[in-house]
Amino acid sequence: MVDANSTESPLEAAAGTAGPHVIDAFKVLSDETRLAILLALWDGYEPFAGDDALSFSELLDRVDYDTSGNFSYHLQKLEDHFVESTPEGYRLKQAGHKIVRAVIAGRGLTDATLEPTEIDADCTICGEPLAIAYEDEHLYTICSGCGGKFGADSEKLPGTVMGFAFDPAGLARPTAEEIFAASVFRAMQKFTMQMGGLCPDCSGPVDSSMNICEEHSPNGICSNCGRRDQVQARWVCTVCKNSGHGPPGGNLVLHPRVVAFYADRGLDIGYDATDFETIVEVLEAMSNHDQEVVSAEPPRVRVTVRYRGDELRLLIDESMNVITVED
Repeated sequence: MVDANSTESPLEAAAGTAGPHVIDAFKVLSDETRLAILLALWDGYEPFAGDDALSFSELLDRVDYDTSGNFSYHLQKLEDHFVESTPEGYRLKQAGHKIVRAVIAGRGLTDATLEPTEIDADCTICGEPLAIAYEDEHLYTICSGCGGKFGADSEKLPGTVMGFAFDPAGLARPTAEEIFAASVFRAMQKFTMQMGGLCPDCSGPVDSSMNICEEHSPNGICSNCGRRDQVQARWVCTVCKNSGHGPPGGNLVLHPRVVAFYADRGLDIGYDATDFETIVEVLEAMSNHDQEVVSAEPPRVRVTVRYRGDELRLLIDESMNVITVED
């Protein structure tokens, strides 16, 4: 119910824990002319071009604004948060780039859709062919054979084996296999940053926790938690609330000891893990990861990595810190 006696604006009332500087930044963006300025500066920006600033007159022409005095007023408002003035002209600050990039990444340069499309890979659970589909800003890898890893009441698509947040801009790649590889590699990098306590979106600190299903069914999808995996690692940024989750074994794939373990046996999952064939090989290797709950309080999970007859065992805590490693 709205308080008729309140002196707060709707923006101030909704801000919650956000500070006054955040409220001010949102207010600055509440004008179409200022949004046009941000978009014009982004459109005129060329990485590595050297001179990426626009003069006042160039910017005025690009936005097609009539009155220079009012236009200057809008520029000054933006300078507190998103735009900087230099001797060469005006350019976007990092925050300004992020605002425009967030919209571009979230919408893509064209309308982005992807109906279920089969890829040249088989499900590591049942061996049936996999497909990918894009819905609600997520790329889903789905299997029609085994029902995937999540229950029917999950928000994910039926048959989901993996589901990652994925910007529509990522669908610009020419083949379904390349889109699939990009989504997996991006998720691997994101989880690695989160495990290191760094938010991949805002660089803020990340809190980690471990969710363990205490009455887990070992066969198929558990009726209690709705997942095949008993353990789920969770991350939440304390600044921007960006979050992530997934089984610890899979998310340890880029840990230095795991990377070295695979590399010593001929599988490179470092910078070369961006092509489809390597991603498929990595996922097949990850399907041999076992997770064992050693202790529920405090949470301790042993992950066993297997490849070509060898094993690497890592004991992790609730923050995904590796406590011990055994070859």
